[in-house]
Amino acid sequence: MAQGGLDKAVGALAAAGGIAHAAFFMMFAWRTHAHEGWTAWLNVLWAGLAAVGFGSNFAGWALIKHGGRGKTKKLGVWGVALSMALAALLLVVASFGSS
Repeated sequence: MAQGGLDKAVGALAAAGGIAHAAFFMMFAWRTHAHEGWTAWLNVLWAGLAAVGFGSNFAGWALIKHGGRGKTKKLGVWGVALSMALAALLLVVASFGSS
């Protein structure tokens, strides 16, 4: 099956999003290990959100790649979009935290 422009764009976005979520997860996991108190628990929350974003990204990519047409592909695009929204939130949170 030939890939359209949307499939290629979402595939590239999913690849970048997977790398971003892995980097966010590692950064917040390191901050959890390096801090103590309530900030450590906040970093656990952000690391968990990065893991959820990675899962949404992977599921969306898989639905687009193997789902065919119709609702399945649309759900895949929404999955990647949710992942990108979470990545944007994590980028804002990461900019306010200390390393």
